Amino acid sequence: MSTFRHPGLAEPRTKEEWRRYRDNRPPERPTMPSYKDYLNLSKDDRDDVNEDRDMFHSALAIIDTPQVKRLHYLMERRMKANARRAAGARAGLVFDGPPTVGKSTLVKLFASRYENRLRRKYPERFEECYEVDGMVIDYTPVVYLSIPARATPKDLSVLLADYLAMTQRGRGTQTDITNHVLSVLSDVGTELVIIDDVHFLDLSAKEGRVVNDHLKYIANETAATFVYTGVDLKKSGLFLEGQAGSRATQTSGRNTRHAVSKFGCTTAKDKLEWAQTVKALEDTLVLYRHKPGQLVKLSSHLYDRTDGSICALTDLLRESAIEAVMSEEEAITRKLMDRIEISEYAQATYRKVIQDRRRKASPRPRAAAS
Repeated sequence: MSTFRHPGLAEPRTKEEWRRYRDNRPPERPTMPSYKDYLNLSKDDRDDVNEDRDMFHSALAIIDTPQVKRLHYLMERRMKANARRAAGARAGLVFDGPPTVGKSTLVKLFASRYENRLRRKYPERFEECYEVDGMVIDYTPVVYLSIPARATPKDLSVLLADYLAMTQRGRGTQTDITNHVLSVLSDVGTELVIIDDVHFLDLSAKEGRVVNDHLKYIANETAATFVYTGVDLKKSGLFLEGQAGSRATQTSGRNTRHAVSKFGCTTAKDKLEWAQTVKALEDTLVLYRHKPGQLVKLSSHLYDRTDGSICALTDLLRESAIEAVMSEEEAITRKLMDRIEISEYAQATYRKVIQDRRRKASPRPRAAAS
C-alpha cells in the first residue's frame, strides 16, 4: 500500500494549519545508488529515485543567512524583555522591506522554533486539551495572521477569531468580537502574535487612525509580543496616521522598525555572505554530475539573475535542480539556468543588467573630423 504524499503546506490561516506548518519536516536527503547502478535501474525504479530527489529539491533547505540570524536574535531578545513586563502594551517589532526578501519566512521560522522549544520544555501544555480551574484550554502560544487586501479593523478581529476557532455568535460588532478574542488569547496563553503583510490593512487617510487605534487596543490588552511585517511601512499609515507626516502614531511609539533587505554586492563582506549562501544551498543538491563549487563560481551571475533576492535565488535553484534531473544533465550549469524563468521582476532586472553591460561594452561613435 503506497504512502500518501501530502501536496504541501498552504499559508496557515487557523491554529490547526499553523500546527501542521510547525510540525512539518522537509523530506530527508534520499540515499542514492551509484551512478552506474542508477543507469542500470528499470525505468520505474529510476522514476522512483527521481521523484524522491524532486521532492527533496522542491523543499530546498531554508538557510539561516546572517540577516535571518540577526533578526531572530532581536525577536528573541524582545520576547525575553517582554516576558514578565507589567500589564500594558509590550514593545513590538516591525520588519519592513521590499517583496521577496524573505520577511514571512523568517518570522514563521522563528515562531516555529520558539513554539517547538516550548513543547520540549512544557510537553504537558501541548496535550490536545488540558483543564485549568475547570476551564478546558487549547494552549496556543503563537498566532500567525496573513492579512488579505484592504482589511479593516473588524476584519482583523474576525481573522483572529477564525484562527482561534472561536464560535462567533451571529453578526457581532467589532467591539464584541475583539473583546471575545482578547479573552481567548489570554486563556490560551498566547505569547507571540505575528501580523504578516500588514501593508494590506486599510491605512488610507480615512481609515489610518482607526486601524492604529485598533492595533494599539489589541496590543494593550494582550500579554503577547506583536511582530508586524510589510512593504514600505516607514511611510505608510501604520506609522503616520492617515499618511499625515506630522502625526506619529502609538504604533511607531511602541514598536521598533527593522529594515529587511536584499543581499548587497558592493563590499567584500557582501560578496562573501552571498557566496556562503549559494554554497549552503549548493551543498544540498542531489545530482550525479554536479561538481562541488560550480555554483559558487557563478555567484556573480546568480546575483545578476536574482538581484540579491533570497526568494528569487531559491526559486531559481529549486527549479534548476529539477530541470537537471528531468533533462538527465545531472548538473546545474549556467546554460541550464538560462532555460529557467523565475519571477517577472527578477527577469526584468536581469534583462536590464544585460542591456547596461552591452551599452557599456559597445564602442562609442568617433567624433566627426573637423
